[in-house]
Amino acid sequence: MSKQMELPEIAWYLLQCKPRQDTRACEHLTRQGFECFNPSIQMQTLKRGSIQQKVQPLFPGYIFVRVKAEDSWTSLQSTRGVTRIVAFCGTPCRVSDDIITHLRERCATAQNAQALNPGDRIHVKVGPYAELDAVFVSMDGEQRVMLLLNVLNRQQLVKVPLKHISN
Repeated sequence: MSKQMELPEIAWYLLQCKPRQDTRACEHLTRQGFECFNPSIQMQTLKRGSIQQKVQPLFPGYIFVRVKAEDSWTSLQSTRGVTRIVAFCGTPCRVSDDIITHLRERCATAQNAQALNPGDRIHVKVGPYAELDAVFVSMDGEQRVMLLLNVLNRQQLVKVPLKHISN
């Protein structure tokens, strides 16, 4: 990067990472003394008939890094897991402190994104209701769900094992 550009004393910038290497890039940048921020939230997913917890990045493939004007841009570019510094017309994309603060607050207060929410359309894979579509109503313990099925022109509330459905 040109030394003729005037940069703020310290600012946040956006980096693009190699696929699924956001965490690795942050670890290496932190070891080099940079402050790194990879916004993510905890989510629930339905996989193989069970609900699993998963940490999901808000911006897959991108991380934020705080850089001082005197820091080496070359070391950022060559950090393991980093593809490039995001720039527009050759100028690195500066991100305001307000945006970073807002993202940090949102990540800290974000509740788990639920795998199943009331009203979600569900497909029953096996069992007496196999191949029927239903509406998710609620969980019934950890391994069963309450579904609303249309049977004989009537809505019927049924309990089904969690492993029998997919969304």
